[in-house]
Amino acid sequence: MILQWMPLFITGAALESTTQIFLKKGALEHSSHDGLKYYFKLLKNKWVLTGIGLYLIEMVIWIILLSVIPLSVAFPITGVQKIMIILFSFLVLKEKISRVEWFSIGITALGISIISI
Repeated sequence: MILQWMPLFITGAALESTTQIFLKKGALEHSSHDGLKYYFKLLKNKWVLTGIGLYLIEMVIWIILLSVIPLSVAFPITGVQKIMIILFSFLVLKEKISRVEWFSIGITALGISIISI
């Protein structure tokens, strides 16, 4: 049952990861501002607005998944998002990933695999 929904989980995770990258890019673009000016700049930022749009799409996917899969199973599988966000931040933002984080990715992937089966 769960395996047939994995493509939708992966799509949702990719959208969530892309959302986080876009929000980070938007936040960095205006980091020289502070106070209310910073927040007003964010409200007009293309990265932030696109990230919010992607997040809305991801929420619809999540609601679809919750309509067919118990929350107690679906929520742990969202660990895929955490793995993808770390990988996206490594590949796109060129952030350094520690050995502990790589190990954690492996443990998370193992847990997701066990729950999915």
